[in-house]
Amino acid sequence: MRRSPLLILALTLFIDMLGFGLILPLIPVYISHYGGGAWVGGMLLGCYSLMQFLTAPLWGRLSDRIGRRPVILIGLCGSAGTFLTFGLAPNLFVLFLARVAAGALTSASLPTAQAYIADVTPPEKRASGMAVLGIAFGLGFAFGPVVGGYASRIAIGSLSPIATPALLAALLSFCNFLWALAMLPESLSLARREAATEGTLEKGPLALLRSISAAFHDANIRAQLLVFAFVTFAFTAVESSFSWLVILRFHSTLEQMAIHTWQAHHLAQPWASLPDIVRQHQFEKMEAIITSRIFLIVGLSSLVVQGFIVRGLAHFIGEHYLVRFGAMLMTLTLIGIGLAPSLLGIYLLSVCIAIAMGVMTPSLNALITHAADPSEIGTLSGVQQGLGSLARIIAPPINNYLIGLPNATGVPFFCSAVLMAIAFLLSLQLKPMAISPKGENDATEAATIEASSIH
Repeated sequence: MRRSPLLILALTLFIDMLGFGLILPLIPVYISHYGGGAWVGGMLLGCYSLMQFLTAPLWGRLSDRIGRRPVILIGLCGSAGTFLTFGLAPNLFVLFLARVAAGALTSASLPTAQAYIADVTPPEKRASGMAVLGIAFGLGFAFGPVVGGYASRIAIGSLSPIATPALLAALLSFCNFLWALAMLPESLSLARREAATEGTLEKGPLALLRSISAAFHDANIRAQLLVFAFVTFAFTAVESSFSWLVILRFHSTLEQMAIHTWQAHHLAQPWASLPDIVRQHQFEKMEAIITSRIFLIVGLSSLVVQGFIVRGLAHFIGEHYLVRFGAMLMTLTLIGIGLAPSLLGIYLLSVCIAIAMGVMTPSLNALITHAADPSEIGTLSGVQQGLGSLARIIAPPINNYLIGLPNATGVPFFCSAVLMAIAFLLSLQLKPMAISPKGENDATEAATIEASSIH
């Protein structure tokens, strides 16, 4: 398996998620650096997701017709360019342009990678193959935040230290593009590509809405997609507002930590005597360190849960039960986050997030994938990604507006707890996956690829 396409894709996904993880926890720090508030961060995430919503199903369908490799390469090249623009952005306007372009280009990666996996893993080898991919994906997402946290302490030239993680992400993405260009083979046979090109490649929002509508009219996957939609809406409070909660609720704590850290290393220069720009940079470094640390906890915990626990539980308990357990635990966790009085409580609840999403997401993806027609895997993956993006278009602006209100940092999480409770009630409709005559439960392994497609 030394030159296995599966292992090559695993390394590609690892580097891709490492770059993404570098800046994800730091987006509120970037927004604050340019004078924006929480609602601006919500709009930034909403614009990014809007572009994903419009383009992800198109990339999925396009990969069915021209092959997986060129679409993955487009996504990787797009990541490099948009990370570079993000890191060098002189103001909020350019920051927005970078994320809009990122939404359009990087949405090629995930749905196409899901389809690639189905192409190169036969049923009898899918379990071991998907375990490798799931671990690679989780490792990238786990270590990205901690690398970003350390990179944010280093200034390049006259740039702010918080620009360094984005520039590093751009470098990693470009190297990843070169790696995939040289090493990643095409997974889709010429015959399947030619068969797919017999139809007409639909474009635009109407085609996307028709694809989503058709998916919801399919009785085999309707219940799964409904649960997926509510879970995604609820989880956006964590994605879009978690770092803001830390920065806003624990502002005084972070400031004291920044002062203590400075004084421990610079005894001769008191904090009060520092220029405002230096104090701002020190405070931003502390914000970056703490938010990255929280995402590291989530990533590592999720890696353990998905890489070593979920596969066995799925076989013994059943994916539908794991979805129910995850939804219930996540409901309680969101309530806890809304009430948490200390950073220690946030750290502990971060582990609960990882456990809840770690058992729920791959199990739910397994149920969706299991119900899909093999010839439509790329298209359904795109629909699923687009549906998730639709949730992120609407929810982040609302969540971030609410969290920016005075003394309201817990409100988005209480609202999301209600949505997750609805997801739990809907999950009661889910049925167990059918076992093939050979005892192969193919879709279960197919879903272990990612730390989360709700991301």
